[in-house]
Amino acid sequence: MIAKPCCVVASIVAAPTFCLGSLFVFWRTRFFFRDPPRWPPTDPRAIVAPADGLITYIKRIDKGEIPDAVKNGRTIPLTEFTGLGAISNGGYLVGIYMTEYSVHRNRAPIAGTICFRRHRAAAPFNRSMARIGANLITRHTPYDEGCDHLLANERLTIGIRHASGAVVTVTQIADLWVNRIVARVRQGDSVTRAQQYGMIRFGSQCDAFLPDELVADIAVHPGQYVFAGKTTLATASASVAGDQVDGGAP
Repeated sequence: MIAKPCCVVASIVAAPTFCLGSLFVFWRTRFFFRDPPRWPPTDPRAIVAPADGLITYIKRIDKGEIPDAVKNGRTIPLTEFTGLGAISNGGYLVGIYMTEYSVHRNRAPIAGTICFRRHRAAAPFNRSMARIGANLITRHTPYDEGCDHLLANERLTIGIRHASGAVVTVTQIADLWVNRIVARVRQGDSVTRAQQYGMIRFGSQCDAFLPDELVADIAVHPGQYVFAGKTTLATASASVAGDQVDGGAP
């Protein structure tokens, strides 16, 4: 039996649609949730990246200030840091944009104790991170220019207190299409360097605040791709590996 022309055309049109749909389902269910093993560098002073992705900025935070974002030329404080003496000595805020190809699981930059956990809801709704992705593709700097998600989107911040008393913070920032932010740690919990503690489902950004009293040298630059638990963000002035003597938790 010879197929009718209309049926042949329909099959040709349907094939690529089916393939695209299958690829989307694979990304949404398997590729996005992949969990490859990760081990930190052998150097015990290496502060590791909390997320896979592209470095979008490294902002200097002076003593007595709190991390902030800039919108239309105005400096706006990020309220989840307000009142935290942990960051009063200044340091560096490192932004990491997690692409659709990134592993979206988050890991602790240093070993220590969770000293706070703060959640801030979206105001009033999550905005798309497409602008920062476009800036990275076109190499338009600063990469965070015009990125309203840094102010409006849902975010969850944890603080990890080092044995010296210095505190490193990690902020998970949701994207427009995010289902939810996951952080499986509570205040008082102990974490090891590169330990997986959470993820942001279906798109995100992750910021790390590195305090001056712990940081000897920043090891990354804007536009560089980093890997959670593996890439060295900065070299510390002391060991940040805790009692870890081998590769640590994958």
